[in-house]
Amino acid sequence: MLETTLLAKLITFAGALLTCGFFGVVALKIVTGEMSLAHLLDAKDGTPNGSYSPARLQLLIFTVVVAANYLHGVITNPQQNSLPDLPMSVVAALGGSHAVYLGSKAFSTFVKPLLKKPE
Repeated sequence: MLETTLLAKLITFAGALLTCGFFGVVALKIVTGEMSLAHLLDAKDGTPNGSYSPARLQLLIFTVVVAANYLHGVITNPQQNSLPDLPMSVVAALGGSHAVYLGSKAFSTFVKPLLKKPE
């Protein structure tokens, strides 16, 4: 029993260390300019400068809010042997948010070229 508890703690520590390492590498690349966030919210529609994409903004905001809410639930979870449940309304809203983004991508990729007048 003692070995299982120690093993679980070691695995938890290793997972946390790996996650912090990934976060650190990404943060370092952003700070040094190797990874640019300059056009994060631009639509990839083929224009030279790109255009602002409201679908990307709503996807980013909603995903960050839900992830932060879930992380808060994990941190404040009094039972260490289970993860908190997400309400079905949040899951449905997150799925809807992603569906809006993917729908806009599908429209701009497949339908928009068909609507252009031939030259």
